[in-house]
Amino acid sequence: MEKPRKQKPSLSKAHRVKRWTMGCYRLGVILAALACLWALPRDQRSVDPGTVLAEAKSVFPATVAVGEPSDGFYPLLDEEGNLVGRATSTFPEAAEIQGYSGASELLVIFDTNRVVRGVRFLSSEDTDGHVRKIRNDSDFWEQWTGKPESSLGSNRQPEIVSGATLTSEAMARGVSARFGAEGMDQWFPEPLELANVLKWFPEADRIEDGSAAGSYLISKGGEKLGTVLRSSRMGVSARGFNGISDVIVALEAEEEKVLGIDLLGSRDNEPYVSDVVDEVKYGDGFAGKSVDEVIAEDSEASPSLFSSGASLTNYAVVESVQEMLRRHRAEQERSEGFPWKISLAFAWIALGVFCGLHKGGARLKFRTAYAIVSVVAGITLGWMFSQDQLVGWGRNGFDVGLVLPLLVLTAVALVVPAFTGKNVYCSRICPHGAAQTLAGQLVKKRFALPPKIHAVMVRVPWLTLLVIWVLALLVSGIPLAYFEPFESWSSGFVAFVPAAIFTVGIIASFFLPQAYCHYGCPTGAMLKFLTHAPGRWTKSDSVAGALVGVAAIYSFLQ
Repeated sequence: MEKPRKQKPSLSKAHRVKRWTMGCYRLGVILAALACLWALPRDQRSVDPGTVLAEAKSVFPATVAVGEPSDGFYPLLDEEGNLVGRATSTFPEAAEIQGYSGASELLVIFDTNRVVRGVRFLSSEDTDGHVRKIRNDSDFWEQWTGKPESSLGSNRQPEIVSGATLTSEAMARGVSARFGAEGMDQWFPEPLELANVLKWFPEADRIEDGSAAGSYLISKGGEKLGTVLRSSRMGVSARGFNGISDVIVALEAEEEKVLGIDLLGSRDNEPYVSDVVDEVKYGDGFAGKSVDEVIAEDSEASPSLFSSGASLTNYAVVESVQEMLRRHRAEQERSEGFPWKISLAFAWIALGVFCGLHKGGARLKFRTAYAIVSVVAGITLGWMFSQDQLVGWGRNGFDVGLVLPLLVLTAVALVVPAFTGKNVYCSRICPHGAAQTLAGQLVKKRFALPPKIHAVMVRVPWLTLLVIWVLALLVSGIPLAYFEPFESWSSGFVAFVPAAIFTVGIIASFFLPQAYCHYGCPTGAMLKFLTHAPGRWTKSDSVAGALVGVAAIYSFLQ
């Protein structure tokens, strides 16, 4: 007679309530930590008061101290505490104004009458050669001297430095933006007008914004005639010989065929721009081609655009057209429904939850098969739950439509262990954990660390987690992705530190079971916090609550 299977005792109602209560508390601790990041002031100017003092002394030698800033202005004080002037950084207003390859920060120094007495360089993400040319050009820095603060926000044509035009103009635009000028982050601030599109849509009587930035609907009497894409509003900035161009692409009403392109403006060199404009005017090679056909062209040898002697400008225009069409097609796919990539991501997550919660998922064959699925998903999708991603959301928020699969993955990683006590993300879904599982199955002989070393190493993930969140609260600027290997799954071995952690962790997992998971992963430590001692208050809960309380006080005082 077959013996009856032993039934796993069900949890009592009181125990379930305790577990759910503790799950809510632990999730609340994490959400409170994210709220602390969100509460930090965003108008933080990167300039150090010591730097302000050093630069102020070059203008006002009597300056001996810098007072507390007000509205971004630092008071400059003499020995007796008297005001001798004020200084302000062009950040954050200039942070979005890109030069050749990055933004630059300047310091504007005023006297007590709010008249400019000097402008000084602070920092730049732009190329060093361009920056050096500008720093050595005295005329560039003197263009603001003697001007009142009230005049600095005017959208005037600034003095620029030959050979560093984009960088120097970006610096000048940054000064204007700091004092109220709008549109300084746009090299081509003029709006799109009907006159710009009438050659394709002669009957058009209206232009209105489309569903995405840089997309415009062209219509007559409410009837759609077509769509126009604009590179400067889509953030597409392919560089030609010495600058970017403002390119527009006209699409028919069904948006499957290109009607033509045009240049509304360009920062590139003459006569290259004129050559391209003339070719587009008298023989637009894009007209009549399908969107897919244009996207598939070789941008360096495009049959749609060829101007002798203007190859770099040609390439930049073609690349801009292709990138706009790619983005527009991707936006169409997203708005029409879930593309296959997102559908596969949801299937992968759902299967991982099932395998993690169902007893059949613990079988070796199922675990191995799903580990292969997770590794493939990690390589093809690149979506992983990480501290860098979580901190970024806490600091800057997110667009649900753009990050929906990653949002679901994060919710599963946090909510399921909090209320079930099972860490399905680490044990099943995480591609890096799955890769370690597969690596471990290739070596029969496994090792274990000596107890004393093990006792030290298991604390490393917790220490790393603490360091990451302290740096996040301090807005340190240190890339938090460097503390984990997960960036390598989405971007490849570009950054050395994540690549090194990735490589060492995978190699170690051949000999130590789940080596990185146990001895290195800060995200795993956070999820262990959610699953430890379900339904019971522990020392970890007290420590976590106290740390978040300190973080809240710090955020409040900022």
